[in-house]
Amino acid sequence: MAHASSVAPEVRAQPGERRAGHFQPPRLPALVVLARNWKLLAYGTSVATLACAFLAMFVMTKWYRAEAVLRPVSELMPNRLAVSERPLNVSSLLDQVVPTSRAEELITTVESFQFSLAMVKNHHLERALLSTRHWRPWNRHPDPAWEIYRTLQARFSCDYSISTGNLTLYYQDRDRAMAQTILGFYVDDLRAKLREEQVGTTTATAKSLRDEAGSTPDTLLQQQLFQLIAEQLQQQKLAMVDANFAFKVIDAPRASDRPYSPSVLLVSGLAFVVTLFISCLIILTREQLTYG
Repeated sequence: MAHASSVAPEVRAQPGERRAGHFQPPRLPALVVLARNWKLLAYGTSVATLACAFLAMFVMTKWYRAEAVLRPVSELMPNRLAVSERPLNVSSLLDQVVPTSRAEELITTVESFQFSLAMVKNHHLERALLSTRHWRPWNRHPDPAWEIYRTLQARFSCDYSISTGNLTLYYQDRDRAMAQTILGFYVDDLRAKLREEQVGTTTATAKSLRDEAGSTPDTLLQQQLFQLIAEQLQQQKLAMVDANFAFKVIDAPRASDRPYSPSVLLVSGLAFVVTLFISCLIILTREQLTYG
């Protein structure tokens, strides 16, 4: 009896000490606890993975992505000398700088607000791009132009590769044919805009040179100005008839027959990881509350 009475206070003191202490990990190693509940982990992760894979394959909205590959064409320099006519070191430098700056100009143009809305208006895409998801109680009077532009920003993207010198355009849509068609509109309207700008620039430059040639008494200077006028007119005609004066289409817009998103592997893999983490957390927490 004396031995039992001496042990009892220590036994009675242990629950109080555990209640007064902070959160402690389970006495058994976590791996052992999880190994004892492997069936629960297997069932939970399997069901969640299969359910999410089913949703990705048959329930979630499928998006198709069309892509086109362009090769920006370097413009002639202001003095109309080709890059190849320059010294070797300068030519090598320009071969790297000029295409990059030209690609940046194309990217800025094709992503601009004015270009996007002009393309939508030219091809009557307002109804296809405007959706009811933007009409919400806190947005009672949205601007359709900005709604369309935000939709295009979410669906369109482009990427320039310095190593290959190619500019790749992407567009996503729920309809595969529509994705390919709208990306074709991007390419055609970009070419038309650049052609219009080139024709306008050369026309204004030729007019300015013609006025200058008519006002100067220097015969030699007049001959040089007339030569520049002829080159400007040549550039104008080239822009009007050459489809590749601004860029060359390496690969025309195309959309794969397989959806770009959602990815079944990505969705099911993410579901597996999240479910496994939550299941482990629940098992360890229950173990701690039960035996802690």
